[in-house]
Parts: sequence; C-alpha cells; structure tokens
Amino acid sequence: MGRSGEAAGAAPRRRRAGDGTRHGAGGRAPAGTSVGVRLTRALGVVLALLLLVGAVGAAGLVVTGRSSDRETRLQQLEAANAALRTDVADADTALRAHRATGSPELLEDHREAVAALPAHRESTLALVSDPLQRSLLAEQTRLLERWTALTAAGPGAGASADATAALDELRDANTRLDALVRRQRHDAAAEQDRARSAALTGTALTLLVALALVVRTGARTRRALVDPLQRLVDVLDAHGRGDRRAAADPAHGPSEVRTVARAVNDLAEENRRLLQAAERAAALQRLAGDIGREVRDQLVAEDAVQVAVERLGAQLGVDRVWVRMLQEGGSGPLGAITRGWARSPLLPLADHPGLDELSVVDDARSWLHELHTGGGVHAVPDTRALTGRSAAADAFLRASDARALLLVPIGGGDTPHGLLTVVCCAGPRDFGAEEVELTRSVAVDLARALVLAGLYRAQERLLAELRDVESVKSDLLATVSHELRTPLTSISGYLDLLRDGAVGEVPADVAAVLGIVERNTERLRALIEDLLLLARVEAAPAQQERGSTAVADLVTGVLAAVGAGPSTGGSVRCTTPADDLAGVRVRGDAEHLHRALLAVVDNAVKFSPLGSLVRLRVERHPQEVRIVVQDNGMGIPAGEVPVVFGRFARGSNATVLAVPGTGLGLTIARDLVRLHGGRVDLDSVEGRGTTAVVALPPAVREPS
Repeated sequence: MGRSGEAAGAAPRRRRAGDGTRHGAGGRAPAGTSVGVRLTRALGVVLALLLLVGAVGAAGLVVTGRSSDRETRLQQLEAANAALRTDVADADTALRAHRATGSPELLEDHREAVAALPAHRESTLALVSDPLQRSLLAEQTRLLERWTALTAAGPGAGASADATAALDELRDANTRLDALVRRQRHDAAAEQDRARSAALTGTALTLLVALALVVRTGARTRRALVDPLQRLVDVLDAHGRGDRRAAADPAHGPSEVRTVARAVNDLAEENRRLLQAAERAAALQRLAGDIGREVRDQLVAEDAVQVAVERLGAQLGVDRVWVRMLQEGGSGPLGAITRGWARSPLLPLADHPGLDELSVVDDARSWLHELHTGGGVHAVPDTRALTGRSAAADAFLRASDARALLLVPIGGGDTPHGLLTVVCCAGPRDFGAEEVELTRSVAVDLARALVLAGLYRAQERLLAELRDVESVKSDLLATVSHELRTPLTSISGYLDLLRDGAVGEVPADVAAVLGIVERNTERLRALIEDLLLLARVEAAPAQQERGSTAVADLVTGVLAAVGAGPSTGGSVRCTTPADDLAGVRVRGDAEHLHRALLAVVDNAVKFSPLGSLVRLRVERHPQEVRIVVQDNGMGIPAGEVPVVFGRFARGSNATVLAVPGTGLGLTIARDLVRLHGGRVDLDSVEGRGTTAVVALPPAVREPS
C-alpha cells in the first residue's frame, strides 16, 4: 500500500461532435447547400447585372453625347448660314437705298457688309461636315461671288437685273442649305432621343432583373436560414426555461445551421452533464453538512463516531466503515476499532491481529502525519495490486475482504488522532472527487466532535467539582454563621449586664469602650444575618415567590428604616405622590422585598455626600413596576458595574476611601429580586452618581 494524493474520480468529458462535413454510412444527413455559396452566387449575378447596367448606360451616354455634339454643330452651322443670309440682305438693302437716294453713307454700308461676307463664308465652311452640305455651300459661294461681282460693276440697268437674278439664286441656295441643316438637326435630335430611351430602357430592365434576383435570393435565403435559426432560438429559450429535453434539428437547413444545431446539442449535453455533477456535488455537500451537524450534536465520543460511520457507509454505498484512534499520546500504534459499521448481512469486524491498516505501511507514524498535514487521503481503487507485497498486507486483505480502500486521517491542527477507513468488498471502485470530499468533511467534523466531547467531559468533571466546592462552601458558611451566632449572643448578653450595672457601677471610660464593643457586635451580627440570608436564598427553589406586596407600604417601610439609622450620608425622599402609589402592588414576599430594596437604598445613602438628596420614585409600566433610586454620590468606576453584584465585591473607589461595608448588600438584593421574577439594574458614572432600578412583576389581581 503506497502513498497517494487526493483521489478525484471526475467523469471524462464527452468528445464534441465534428462539423458534420463528413459522415459515414448511417450517420447524419449530408449537409445542404451553404448559405455562403447561395449568397456568393446571387452576389455574382447581381454584380454582372450591375456591370451590364453600367455598360448600357455608358453606351447610351456615348451615343447621346455624339448626337448632342452633331446637333450643336448643326445649330452653329444653321446660325452661321443665317448670319451669311442676313449680311447679304443687309448689303442688298443698303445698295438699293443708295441707288434710290445717292447717299454715300449707304454705299459705304453696302461695302462694309460685302467685306464681312468672306469671314462668314469661312466660318460656315468650317462647320460643314458632310458632302451634301459642302456641295450646297459651294454653290452658294459661287452665287455669292457672282452677286458680289455684279453689284460691284456699276449702276447700269443690265447689271442691276443680273444682280437681282443672282441674288435670288443665292437666296434659293441659302434656303436649300438651311433646309438641309434643319432636317439633319432634327434627325440628330431624334437619334439622341432614341439613344437616351434605349439606355434608360436597358438600365431599367437590368435593374428590374437584378431586383427580382435579389428578392428571390433573399426569400430563398430566409426560408433556408431564418426559420432554422428561429427553431434554434426556440431551443435555446427552452433550455433557458429549464427544459433540458429540448434538442435542435441537425438534419435540416444549410450546413452552417446544421453545424450550429450540432454545437447546440453538444453544449446542451455538456450542460446537462455539468448540472448533474453540480447537483450531485451540492447534494453531497448538503449531506456532509447534515452528517456534520448530527456528529457535532453528540456529546459522547463513541456516539459521534457511531453516527459518522453509519451515515457515511449508507450514503457512499460501501460495505464497511470503521474508525480507529491512536493510542494515548498519539505515538503508539492504532488502538482497537472505536466503532464500526457493515452493510447487511455482513457483520461488523471484531478486533483482529491482522486488521491494522497501517501495519502494511513502512514508517506508519510519519506516513499518517504527512497525509494529515498535507490534507490528503489514500485511495486504493483495486487492492489486488497489494496482494503478495507483504505478509502484513495479505493478512489485512484477508481480515477485511477489501477490494477497494479509502483511508482518511482524523485530526485537528497538525496532529492526527486517528484513521477513518472505508472499504468496498464487492469489487474494485474508483472513489469520485465528491465522495472523497464527503468522507474528508465527515472526518473533519468527527475530529471536532471528538474534541468537543472531550471538552464536554472535562466540563462535566469541572462542574461536578465546582458543585462539590460550592456545597462545601455553603455548608461551611452556614456552619460558621450558626457557630458564630451563639457566642455573639452570649457576648451581647454580657454587654447588656455590664451596661446595666449588674456587676457594679461602670466608669465613663469603660462605658465608652463597651459602646465600641457593642457597635462592632451589631456589625458582626448584621454580617452573620446577611450570610445566613444569602445561604437561604441560594438554597431556595428556582421559582417565584407567591403573594403580593403594596408598593406604598414597601417604600414607607424602607424610608423609615433608613431614617432611623445614623446620619452618615445623604437623605432619601420619595418623589412619587402618595396618590399615585395607591393600589400599586407587586408580586412577592413583603419581608424579602423590604430587605432587597433596603439594601439598594442603604447603598445610595451610604455612598452619597453628607446632606445630599437621594431621590426615590416609582414608575408603572405594562409588564413591570420599577422603583428607581438615584443618588449624586461617588459612583462606580467604569467597567466595575457588573462586578459589584458579586459576593463581598465593592467598587475600587469605595475601598480606597475606606467606606465601611461587607459587599453583600447588592448580592442579596439581586438574588432576592430574581427570586421574585424581577431584576436589578445599575447605571453609574464615577464622580457623578448612580441610578439603581428595581424592576418587579405586578401582582395579578384576584377575581372578585
């Protein structure tokens, strides 16, 4: 049996399924066309259509541009031809006017118009673009030159007629060129309109085809992608609501959706496995807490061990569990089995020479100490590996019938105290991490329970000893008090005889000495009475006194008793009106309550400055009657208020100032009031005074 660390038998994680792109026979359905492929195809077609739209538009722009340029050129040619015609008309008009009037200015205008004709002819020639235009322009140029020559020949009648005929022919040629240009310009505009319409029609048709393709692709993609994804969302929502049976469909939809569906199923399966493991761990943790509480509730060590082995064996499903403790001092071998458990019909193991777990380990003491210090356990899933290793190991296996073994040290701090042994006889077993943690938790709680059981036994012994001491003390106190009372009574009697002159006249100086003896005798008598009363109160049964007492009579009697004594401190006065005290009664014996309140008031008067006022008031509350005694005396030092209720206890300032007293007054007052179901509270500030509250239960009114 070698050393080992903590056994952790975590279940192996499931292997995640592949992406589903390859399947053998009988496996998942082959993957459908992926959404990426579909979108790529559709995008390619759309891009091609967009390129076609661009090409059609570009061609339309080129044709339209050319038609627009030709139309513009024809417009310019038409304007130039019209300008030429206008110049000829202006020249002819000026010439006719000159002939009619003989004005030299009109002749000069004619000449200027004729001089501008070559320039217009050249600009018109520059705009000619086809042979027909050129031939008409050439004919017009010839006629223009002829008309120019005829108009320059002179004002003869024959020249004038020829010039008019030439002008008419010129105008006809100009008109024909203008008609040709107009027709060509109309054709160019029509061609431009046709090109523009063709471009717009082609672009619109291409865009409609692209839009139809996009809509068709979107609809198919939605059917192929959105619906399966919605089903996946529904599955995830079901898992979120705690439905672990919901599963995604990995056989339908695009390959990406199938891959996601398989991943969702794998994740759900892993989640189920983790949840089951967490539930089991939580259950074992709760079980460990329950067992721990049961074990710690036991006040007897053997009972705690028996509860631990029985609960642990039943919950782990093993065959045997037992506990051995180290011998006295923790340095010897393991002792006998403290308690053991066995599954029916097996019987718990009796002590056997070979039934020592650590006898098969070399240096068992240090091994157990190291195992405990390291917080580990020793697990043997299959004890057949130990067979034949040593005679001690074979003897242990024969005696315990162990096929699987779990050893957990029991101890507190760094010191092991024993060993918890878990045995499985049916076959090999790999103890899981949760089972190991449960066993270790039980071992820790068992160690604490054993410590508490030891403390409980020690406490019981101590309480028994204290009861014996208290009994002896009480008996001694009662005996001494009774024995002191007899001689004290005799002394008091002889003092009375001496003071009365029974043995002769007493001188004044002797009488003074006898007065001192008498006062000390009375102090000693009061002390003895207090001790006897305290003994009776302590011996009284723990039950409330019966009967009732009028608070007015109680306060009046206490004030009278305090006022009858020597004036050595303050004076007491009741501040509650007598009418308010009428009918107020408390539960308890009048004599005992008088003694208790007298002790409280006497303390207040004694520790107050001479001539100061001690106030006493009575307060009625629904559940109690409070008698409040407030003084302005020396007070009690901070932290000593709870102490002054002890026997013979006094405040440190009272001791320093040598204020006389026995330290029993508050003790007797507290015990007497408690005997009546009440309490005594003190609130004190050193140098500023003390407030004492005697709270008593109100008397129950008898039915009339």
